[in-house]
Amino acid sequence: MKRKLKKSVKIFIVLIVALIIGLIIFLFKPSNKSVKEGKKIDINVVDETLKKINDDDINIEFLTWINDNYKDSLNNINKLLKKDSYDRKMWHEVTGNSFIVLKDLYEKKYDTMDNVKIISSKDDSTISFVGDVSLADNWFIAPMYDKRGGISGVLGDKMLNIMTSSDVMIANSEFTVSNRGVEIPNKMYTFRAKPERLSIYSEMGVDMVTLANNHVYDYGNDAFLDMLDAFDNYKIPHIGAGHNIEEAKKPFYFIINGYKFAFVSATRAEKFILTPGATDTEPGVFRCYDPTNMINLIKELRPSCDYVIPIIHFGRENSHDLEEEQVSSAKEYIDAGADMVVGHHAHTLQGIEIYNDKPIIYNLGNFLFNNETVDTALFQVILKNDGTMEYYMIPALQSNSKTEVLEGEDKIRVINDINSYSVNVKLDENGKIMKEDL
Repeated sequence: MKRKLKKSVKIFIVLIVALIIGLIIFLFKPSNKSVKEGKKIDINVVDETLKKINDDDINIEFLTWINDNYKDSLNNINKLLKKDSYDRKMWHEVTGNSFIVLKDLYEKKYDTMDNVKIISSKDDSTISFVGDVSLADNWFIAPMYDKRGGISGVLGDKMLNIMTSSDVMIANSEFTVSNRGVEIPNKMYTFRAKPERLSIYSEMGVDMVTLANNHVYDYGNDAFLDMLDAFDNYKIPHIGAGHNIEEAKKPFYFIINGYKFAFVSATRAEKFILTPGATDTEPGVFRCYDPTNMINLIKELRPSCDYVIPIIHFGRENSHDLEEEQVSSAKEYIDAGADMVVGHHAHTLQGIEIYNDKPIIYNLGNFLFNNETVDTALFQVILKNDGTMEYYMIPALQSNSKTEVLEGEDKIRVINDINSYSVNVKLDENGKIMKEDL
């Protein structure tokens, strides 16, 4: 009798536990109805939006995806359409991404790309550029970095803060990276760093480097190929050089505050050309002695990007005077669809010009390169949430193998100097670039 009672109690307890578990599952499991409502497509809103938008690149599938992924976006688009005619800028206003970025996300393009990086959005984003950097072991900066105990020995605190706080920081890397190779003949200066030196770029806040210049091939083909591998190993994006021409001219994309930027780089720096240009089958740099190749690349990129920025290694060394080809080619790049042109190579600052409302920074010169005393600057673009931009030159001085931001009278001196050899530009006391009425 006791055994039967114990058995009955056990069965009863099991039934009670099962009932409790079933009740918990029932209460906390989302119903099919609620799941469907979370992904419910408002057909009326989709149809209404499609009728109002005259855009061949938009179809019902794309609008359905927008409706599913961006809450109230189509309702907000329709509200805007009641006030204004359709403009693709509306998409960024209501989703935080430009139409081009939305199409890329819809088509899942970024999932298979190795040359894109998405930067988290905010109201004002900063893109910064500096000129020539050499971390070569057989030159000045790297030995001083070791001697002075690290990055603070070659960069001032204020400059380092500007660089590391920039959303995108771009530098021209003017040396090869390898433990192999011999100096190519007939070059006065050759620069080479061991691969470990690339960690300094991370300390500097550098997000990408340009390699289209006249020193990346200083120790021959093996060292050049080692350099490409080293940047890849250190996960530092690079443009302007590659194993072949397709790689050398390949852009790198940054999605910044919901806008798609394409950066490309080329060189026309050498009077006696020693650095090989990349071909279909041979490694080298992307050349633009004939600007046609860069013009064609910009035109190719323009439809699929919000902004296209070519960075060019050109100009007369140690001179503020501009070469005729430098001026004409920069303007041709703007005409082809570039949103600005940024230059370096001259070892000194050169002027600025606003052409068709787009800035041409003809030369940023040396930034962190040797032990000479030379004025330099960091060029900074402030990207507003609405896609408009402000441009600033932040004056600095490289002296005794260290680069620091200038203040006070020294800062004003550099600003006045840049104004004196710029074309139609006047920098204010804060370094803001403004077009001057002529």
